[in-house]
Parts: sequence; C-alpha cells; structure tokens
Amino acid sequence: MTVSRWSTPAQCQSWEMWDGQECICAPGFFGEECQSLSYSFPLDVPNVINATVTVIVKVIHRNFTPDLNNVSSQTYQDFTKEFKQRMDQVYGGDDLTAYREVIIRNLLNGSIVVDNDVVLEVNYTPEYQQVFSNLSKIVRSKIMNETSVVANDIPKCQDSILCYNGEATRVNDTVKLGVNFQEQCTQRAAKDFAKYYYVDEVDGKLACVTRCTPGTKSQLNCNLGQCRLQRSGPRCLCPNTDTHWYWGETCEHSTNKSLVYGIVGGVLAVLLLLVIVLIIFLGRSQRKLHRQEYDVSQEWQKEGIPGTFQNMGFWEDKNLQGDRYGRENVYSHFRPSLGSLHIQRPEVVTGVP
Repeated sequence: MTVSRWSTPAQCQSWEMWDGQECICAPGFFGEECQSLSYSFPLDVPNVINATVTVIVKVIHRNFTPDLNNVSSQTYQDFTKEFKQRMDQVYGGDDLTAYREVIIRNLLNGSIVVDNDVVLEVNYTPEYQQVFSNLSKIVRSKIMNETSVVANDIPKCQDSILCYNGEATRVNDTVKLGVNFQEQCTQRAAKDFAKYYYVDEVDGKLACVTRCTPGTKSQLNCNLGQCRLQRSGPRCLCPNTDTHWYWGETCEHSTNKSLVYGIVGGVLAVLLLLVIVLIIFLGRSQRKLHRQEYDVSQEWQKEGIPGTFQNMGFWEDKNLQGDRYGRENVYSHFRPSLGSLHIQRPEVVTGVP
C-alpha cells in the first residue's frame, strides 16, 4: 500500500483511506494522486521452497479392510507406517537430497491402492521451477524401479514386504509448489488489472510484472511507442512527431507527413484543374446554343422573299361568337408555340400573259 502526501480526498483517484493529511493508495497504484499503475513490484520469496509430486501405487497380496478407511485404527496406522518406512528407503540417497517425506492422502480398495504425495524441499533459486522438474523425474525413476520388481515370495508379500503391480503405478508430472507466487501477485496488483499481471524474474529477483514492464522476457515491443496497461490489456500508444505518423498494433508502421501533404496537394490541384476545364466547356456550350438560336431568328430576313403577311384573325366557332366571356377566356389562355409549327414558304405566282 502506497502513501501519497499533499493530496485531498477529491484528488485521490484510486485510494482506500484518507487520514486527514494524506491519501493511502490502493494496491497497485502510486503517485501524488494515486493515478499511476505500478507495472512491477517485488514478491515475498521464502528462503526455502517445498513442492509435492503425487504418486499412486498398488500394493498386491494384501486385503483391503474397512479399518483402512479409519485413520485412527491400528490397522491403518500399521500399514501407513510400513509404507512410509519403505518409501524413505526408496527415495533416500545422494541423488535425491531434496526428499523429505511421503504423505498418504488416501487408501483405496483394489488390493490396497495408495494415493500419496512425495514432499521435496530446496533452497530458493531463480531456477526453482526447473530444479523441481528435474527432481520429479528422479522420483518417477525411483518408484518405477521399486514397483517393477516381480513378487516371487507371496507369503512374504502378505506379511513382511510390500509387493506391487507395476503396471498400476502412476506419477503426476505436475509439481505442486508449496507457495503460490501467482496468487500473491494477483492479490497485490490493481483490482481491475490483476489478470494482466504474472510472475517473472527482473534483475535476478522474482517480481510481479506485466507485458509493459521493461526487462521482462515477454515485454511488449512497441518500437517507438509507449506501452500502457489499460482495462482491455497492454496497448501501444504510438507517437506523432513533426515528420511522421506511427500506427499499428505495436507502432510498427510509419507514414511520412511530407509525402501525405504532397499527395493531398496533388489531388487537390488535379480536382481544381478539372473544375476549371468543366467551367470552360460549359461556357462554350452555352455560347454555341445562343448562337444557333440567333441564326434561326434571322433566317427569314436573309431570304429576301417579296410579299407581306397579314393578320387574318382567328376563327371562332359559332358558339363563341356571341359569348364574350368565352372569347376572352380562350384569348387569355392562348399561348403561341412554334415548336410543332411548319410554315410553307410562299410562292410568287406571276400573272398569265
């Protein structure tokens, strides 16, 4: 838990307690206003680490009795004592100095099936996981050698020695550590971000880290960007410099600003040129249309045809001759149109001599 001084409750962003003078930051946060995430913090590592390897063996030529289900019965205590003494002999030796004891988890029917844990203990080293992995292989080798021996003296198997069914022997390759560093890491990490923290070695020491922690094996490479832990996970924040834009999941791509500006300027110039050409083309089309209309209106004058045109009036139906209102209505809606009018050129007929 981090203490932040010179803050007020209104300023503390992620806090658990205000004592009137300072803000107590929640686990995983730090800063004057508890606004920053801790991307790594050391773990409490014991000097000695223990682990267990689960082993199942089947003791034959022995009868399973109900007393073996009762840990307080004399039958149970006698059998477990005999089994542990034999396992001390099997696992003991200079090649397995990490061996400490065997813990019997359960006895099951089937002759007598013994579910037990082999306890190992070593001094802490950064390579502790590899150390226990190697020790588990030694445990497997020893118990397989012990249970593969064929029992020839059945009376002794029933009384004074342990005999086994080698084919039923099982060794769990997963080593169970006595200390859970990942649980410690999760408890001390920021609440909403705990799932992104994991155990790794930093500067030779065990620590709780994220992919944004510098110096870790699985650090997220953001190239020229910065790694930031968000509620959605580690993300790269790409920079925006005077000359380049950077983008991509890890800021692996870049674009030159001058190039972009040049392309945009070229496109705008082309568009402007197209607009100018279009305006010129439309202007010429309009002038050509007006010229054609003017030529048609002057055609009759150019012909020089003799004679005159007279207004002969409009033909009126008999029903309209006495109807002043009807004539006015017709004349008021009359609109001359030359769209479909065809006028035959008048011919000059000379008199017969």
